[in-house]
Parts: sequence; C-alpha cells; structure tokens
Amino acid sequence: MNAAIFTKSAKGLILASGLIAASSIMGYAQDAPVALGAQATVPLSGMYILAPSGITTLGGHTFDLTAGNAIQLVNGQSVSLSGSWANATGAYLLLNSANTYLWYDQTVVGNVTLTFSDGTSQSTDLTVGGNLREWRTGAGFTDNIISDPAAANVWTGTAIDGSEGVIDMLTIGLDGTKTVTGISLNDTNTWGALAIVFSGLTVSITDPTPAPVPGSDCTRPGNSCNTPAAENSQADKWQPLPTVLSTPSVTQPSDKHTNSGHRTH
Repeated sequence: MNAAIFTKSAKGLILASGLIAASSIMGYAQDAPVALGAQATVPLSGMYILAPSGITTLGGHTFDLTAGNAIQLVNGQSVSLSGSWANATGAYLLLNSANTYLWYDQTVVGNVTLTFSDGTSQSTDLTVGGNLREWRTGAGFTDNIISDPAAANVWTGTAIDGSEGVIDMLTIGLDGTKTVTGISLNDTNTWGALAIVFSGLTVSITDPTPAPVPGSDCTRPGNSCNTPAAENSQADKWQPLPTVLSTPSVTQPSDKHTNSGHRTH
C-alpha cells in the first residue's frame, strides 16, 4: 500500500472524529425568533403583494412574521426589544429603508445596539448604500444598492404599486460567549423623509443539549454510524454470505509403530 495515501486517510479519520467530538461538546446552534409585538404597526400587506408571513425561513434563518406588521422609524425615533439570549452567536434583522433618495447615499442614518448581561454593548451603524437600502427597488431616484457583505437580499417580490420590492437581512455576528439582554434600533437621521423599516428579528443561540455521540460499537470512518445515509443504508443486503468452513477431520494415530524405512540409531 502507498504509505502517503495511508497517512492522508488516517489524518482524515482523526479530523472527522475530532469534529464530531467537538460538536457533541458545543451542542446545536439554533434560531430564537423574536416577535416585534405591539410596536409593529405597519402592515407588510400594505407594502408588498404576498409578503412572507407566519413562521418563515429567510436567508437560512427563522423569523416570526405571524403578526404581519413592521416597525417604521423616522427622524430620531428608536425601538427596543428585551430578552435573554444566552451564548448568542448572531443577531439577524430584516431591515430596509423608505424614501431613500440618492442624496442619502453613504450617509449613516441609524444604528443597531446590542446590550449584554455583563453591562457591555455593541453597536453597528446603518449606512445607506452600505448595509441599508430602499425597500421598493423599482422606485426611481432611490438608493437600491447594498455593498456590505453583512447585508443580503433574502426576499424579492412585488410592491403594491407593481414595482419590485425587496426584504434584506442584516447579520451581526457574535462570539457565542455572552448573553444578549437587549436589542435597540435607532434612527439617527434628523432631516428629510427617510424612514427605517424593521420587519423581523431572530437571535442565534447555542442549545446546551449536546449532540448525540455514536456508540462504542461504531466502526464506520469518523464514527459516522448515526448519519441519515448510514441509518438508511441497505448495503448489508448485498454482502456475500459468510463462508462456512467444514470441520477438519482428525486422524487418530495408529497403535502400530513403524519407522517408514528410517533407521533408528
């Protein structure tokens, strides 16, 4: 066997086993959707045709849009949501702006501030043309571009006027070691008609329940016995039946002693 190939295979098995062990310790990352509550008073149905609704997945994350309303902030307004999200690994906000005329491009018009149980906080600026853009991208003379990798389009449909309408998601990454106790969205713009539209929120947390660990009788590479592919495999059906060896006969020694032609000295 080629020694180099064997070495690479062994390293792969060790790495796979290590990743499974690490995941069993870390547990599962999961979304905790946050309802916007009574502060949300702008119907999404008044903005979009067939807008997302209910408990829905956008951009790979789960949001609670059951109420069907968004929060709209203008000229210095703010909104805060409180809770306790332990070991948070990220906050995801469905954010756009309205009346986002071109003269606002590259202007900081607000921020998102996260507060932690240890008294510290983390703030992210909202910049038009960076991580914030017009919701009605089919409108004329508006800033319809997002250039920040932390912001991404997660839904595209039709606005009530027949033009294109979008919903974007802002991702705020966290290191998973702190408990988030408050999330506030602040409109710091003080002139013009620009408004910030906040449609949904979810916080990604680490579930303390450890991932299942394969039993000691697992002999598949990387302890991968409990994967869906392994559990549903029917490969055993096509394995050859084991060969049954017959019991060898044993010849008893004769009582007669012969030297088979050999001399005994």
